Amino acid sequence: MDEQTNLRRLAPLFMIVAIALLIPVIVSAQEQPPNIPHPVEGRDACLVCHAEGIAGAPQVPANHEGRTNDMCRACHQVAATDQGTPAISESPTVETAQPPAAEATTPATPETGETPETEASPLPIPHPLEGHENCIECHVATGATTPGGPPAIPHSLVGRDDCLACHKDGLAGAPQIPADHAGRTNDMCQGCHQPSQPVAAPTATRPSEPVPTPLVYPKSSNANTCVDCHATLSGNDPEITEQWHRSVHAERGVTCADCHGGDPSATTVDAAMSPAAGYIGAPAKEEIPALCASCHADVTQMRQYDLPTDQYAQYKESIHGMLLAEGDANVATCYDCHGGHQILKANDPASTVYPVNVPAMCASCHADETLMGPYHIPTDQYALYRESVHGHALLDEQDFRAPNCATCHGTHGAAPPGFEEVANVCGSCHSATQDYFLKSPHAEAQGEDAPKCVTCHGRYDVSQPSEAMYEGTEPRHCGSCHASDSPEGQVAQTFYNAINTAAQSYDEAETAIQAAKGVGMLVSEHRKICCNRLTPIW
Repeated sequence: MDEQTNLRRLAPLFMIVAIALLIPVIVSAQEQPPNIPHPVEGRDACLVCHAEGIAGAPQVPANHEGRTNDMCRACHQVAATDQGTPAISESPTVETAQPPAAEATTPATPETGETPETEASPLPIPHPLEGHENCIECHVATGATTPGGPPAIPHSLVGRDDCLACHKDGLAGAPQIPADHAGRTNDMCQGCHQPSQPVAAPTATRPSEPVPTPLVYPKSSNANTCVDCHATLSGNDPEITEQWHRSVHAERGVTCADCHGGDPSATTVDAAMSPAAGYIGAPAKEEIPALCASCHADVTQMRQYDLPTDQYAQYKESIHGMLLAEGDANVATCYDCHGGHQILKANDPASTVYPVNVPAMCASCHADETLMGPYHIPTDQYALYRESVHGHALLDEQDFRAPNCATCHGTHGAAPPGFEEVANVCGSCHSATQDYFLKSPHAEAQGEDAPKCVTCHGRYDVSQPSEAMYEGTEPRHCGSCHASDSPEGQVAQTFYNAINTAAQSYDEAETAIQAAKGVGMLVSEHRKICCNRLTPIW
């Protein structure tokens, strides 16, 4: 009886010991907490995504309620791969199985025995994390769309990479950057904003890459039978050879065969112009830009001459280059602007691209009504420019500070920064005037009808401004937009009256000074110097 009593007394003790021994077994049998399948650097605010299961992130279970970000890593660890880098789940979901840390290596597939490729490490975050911990407020998973994401860039970035020039103050209707973007630089914009649609390459009728020039032909440093022969032929052949002799290409050792192929050492026409010698003859028009670029886009060849090498890339983005790629042979190529055989240095006064010669060179096409007819663009630009203040300064006074066509429209095709906003183009020379304009009510106006530089000054026929602009209702006069009885019209009239009053006072003072000098009333040398320095205001 005593023995049974003792056993009953010890039973609770035995049960406690058994439970204690079973606890490790039970715990070890339970599933390990899922591992963290991504790097935690910069992504340590777990609940931002997992509290609600945003973008497919596994949502925290109900029994985790009240737990904080600081508690997550107590159970969940970053899964290590065989390379020692965190494994990245391509699209984590609630159903995604998370392997224990001990099984985080990438196994070989049983079907092929090959190890599947793993995704590369993510790019660094290009902006501060403070205030932007919830990545998906801006960034959308692949294939997903959201109206709340960062807006795409709706225009080409060529020549327009100074985002803040327009977006800082919302110039010309450009969306103004929000207050929380203060302090961000141009370099940061594309970290979030990307061009909306890549510009599809036009269907080309020529090779997309430069042809291999110098062409493959029998080299001969001591002979050029091309010139020797063509100089003796009739027609314009002798003049062509003379043009080449005067060219920068002849000076630099670029010969006929470098562009036309053939054997410059051959003594017969058939041998010189044999296809076996690489002879191609006159290159097709659509092949000319790439042919020129095969040398001029080669940094190694051009470095010794200190020439840029991006002309071909610019040309392909220009309206000329894009139309040529579509098969339009009317547009200008290198040959049309620089010439073919007599290509001169740009600083040679006889060169077609010498600043004084550029307007006439452009007009050789753009003033041709037949040539311009299919494009429905005017042909009077050169005539207007010739009579403008710019034209007189450049063509009559040889003032190279005055703009020519290329100053505003670009050369090989890259448009100047902000080319769609005329004020930016004009402001590249008239910087002080641009500053005043950007602070004016005119600049604050929005829409297509908002006044620009050309509204008052014209485009090609820019004239010398005078007080006459403030009076009258003719085009380019204030009255063409503002009624005379409007507040703006009255301000314009005030300007007109003030300028005329000042001019009249000046004329009267000048007359009085001349009269005083005539009767000997001005005897001070200081007075003479002061009076001689007076100049008209217009």
